[in-house]
Amino acid sequence: MTRVALVSILLLSVSTYANAQGCLRCGAPDTLRRSHVVAAWGVHVGEPQKASAALGVILGEDWQSKGRDHSRNVALYAEPGIAAGRASIAYLDQGYGSFGSGFGIAASVLRAWDDPWVAKQNVTYVGGELLLWPIVFVGPRVGLFHSVTGPSGSQKWFVSFDFGVGL
Repeated sequence: MTRVALVSILLLSVSTYANAQGCLRCGAPDTLRRSHVVAAWGVHVGEPQKASAALGVILGEDWQSKGRDHSRNVALYAEPGIAAGRASIAYLDQGYGSFGSGFGIAASVLRAWDDPWVAKQNVTYVGGELLLWPIVFVGPRVGLFHSVTGPSGSQKWFVSFDFGVGL
C-alpha cells in the first residue's frame, strides 16, 4: 500500500511539473518578479564631456507581461570623460515596444575640466537628465544643469546632449 501511495505521489508531481512547463512554453506570461544586481556600463559621445565611459551597478527586478520582458531598476554610476566627469543615480524602466525600449531619469553631479563643450571649465554642476532608449540601451540623453561652484560670472545653466550605448 505504501508503495502505491509513493508511486502515485511521484506521478502526480511529475505530471504537475510537466503541466507547469508546458504552460510556460505555450506563451503564458511569467509574472513572477526576479531581483537582480548587475554591472552597469556605457559609452557616450556629446556635450559637455566630448567622449566618456560609464561604470556602475544596477539593482532591480525583471518580469514578463503581455509577451514582453520588463525591468525596473535603480542605477548608481560614475562616468569620467575627456572634458568632464559625472556621477549619477538613476531610475531605469525598460520593456516598451518590441525592441526592449525604455527610459531613465537621473540626478547627476557633473564636474567640467579641460575645455568642455557648452559648459565652463573648472565648474561643478548639478542637474537632472532624461535617458531614452528606442532600441535596447542605445539612444540619446538630455540634461539640464545648474552651476554650484566656479568663478563669478560663469554660465549658470546649460543643456547637455549626448548619444550612447548603455547607461
